[in-house]
Amino acid sequence: MSDAYKKAYEREKISRQSAEILLDEKTREVQANIDMIQQQFNDLRQQKKESDYLLSVARLSQNDLGLASIIKQYLLSTIGFLEAKVGRYTYLKDSVLVIGKALGVIGDLPKFSDAFYKTLYQQENRSTLKLSDIGCEEVNLVMDPLDIDRVAFIPIKCFGKTSTVCEIFLPKNTKFNAEMLEQCLVAGYQIGGMVEKSLNSKKLEMSYQEIKASNETIKKTQNQLVQSEKMASLGQLAAGVAHEINNPIGFVMSNVGTLKEYSEVLEGYVKLANSLSESIDSEDARALKEIDDDEDVAVMVNDIKSIVSDCSDGLKRVKDIVANLKSFARSDEEKNEPFNLNECIEKTLKVVWNELKYNVTLNRHFDNKIALVKGHEGQVGQVIMNMLVNAGQAMESPGEITLSTSQKNEWVILSIRDTGKGISKEVMDKIFDPFFTTKEVNEGTGLGLSISYGIIEKHGGNIQVNSKESEGTEFIITLPQSV
Repeated sequence: MSDAYKKAYEREKISRQSAEILLDEKTREVQANIDMIQQQFNDLRQQKKESDYLLSVARLSQNDLGLASIIKQYLLSTIGFLEAKVGRYTYLKDSVLVIGKALGVIGDLPKFSDAFYKTLYQQENRSTLKLSDIGCEEVNLVMDPLDIDRVAFIPIKCFGKTSTVCEIFLPKNTKFNAEMLEQCLVAGYQIGGMVEKSLNSKKLEMSYQEIKASNETIKKTQNQLVQSEKMASLGQLAAGVAHEINNPIGFVMSNVGTLKEYSEVLEGYVKLANSLSESIDSEDARALKEIDDDEDVAVMVNDIKSIVSDCSDGLKRVKDIVANLKSFARSDEEKNEPFNLNECIEKTLKVVWNELKYNVTLNRHFDNKIALVKGHEGQVGQVIMNMLVNAGQAMESPGEITLSTSQKNEWVILSIRDTGKGISKEVMDKIFDPFFTTKEVNEGTGLGLSISYGIIEKHGGNIQVNSKESEGTEFIITLPQSV
């Protein structure tokens, strides 16, 4: 081999070695870049996975789900995020542990010991334990065929206390790091906030409804108190007026009785005078006969008897009205005593009949064997009066009011049915509200039915109403019988 060839060979060898070294360096550099890109890709994929997980949990707050559904969806999202096979959640309800149904590849999973759960609920943070360390053979027997050896516990706190614990069962080959569990714990905080918000909303709604109901009760009570004061004052006034009327009625009736007796004497006297004037021929007899011919004294005497009789009957009616008015007006002074509902209706009719007689035909269907009712007869009479007046005012043309009483088991029932214009469906739910009325201004206060409802409710009874427009209305008052 010539020297020139050797030198060329050596140069070629050195060049090839340099190229191999350079190629090796470039290869390592490319591989490092590939490894870096792969690591970045893995990091991005993990970040996306974490973002998707947290986003799926955050979306739960936008759905109108119940508490159990929120926990279940969170558990399913966490199982997928940690690439687990099985999960379940437990929670405390009134200090009692409730075990939820397992989610994943199995549906039935034994529980851990009560002592273990007691310790678990006292922990503040998440934890991961090997099943062998927990020492629950029933769980191990189920998990061994699934190659599961660990379980992660994620607490969910509500108002500072652990209320729910999610159990995530992990296979041996699952790769995850502590940061992933931290993400699960952060998501658990979000779920706890949702639970608190939901519970607060429910409590707020309940408080609002309680306050609203209390306010309505207070308003209703205030309105009834105002009306009760008015009715009490009106009752006292009516009782006073009735008492004052009673005295003049007494002596007028006495005078009418005396006048009746006098009219009978005058009748005999006129007959005798006429007989004498016929049998005696004198100037006085002729004058007496002339007066009788001109005035017809016998007819006058008969008219006087009829007038006195009518006045006597009228005064008796006035006296009955005054007596019933006094009985009606003393309702606030009465004690709870048994009374006959039929008699109460009759007394009320005598007071209110003047409002009805021109436009109403009254029908009575009373059960004379109904039991006595215990309560304030005057107050129940006030209810009946309100119903009758309303029924009369509902008549746009002459109609009928039918009053029926009956008894069913231990209840005494009164039905007041009219043939008036009826009540529309739009206002049916409002008729017992204070100050609600369909009457014109200055024709009604809207308190009659409200007060009536309160009185019957106070007596332990109830009022039902059935009505059809253009056909009429029926109020059914049910009262307990006196024991």
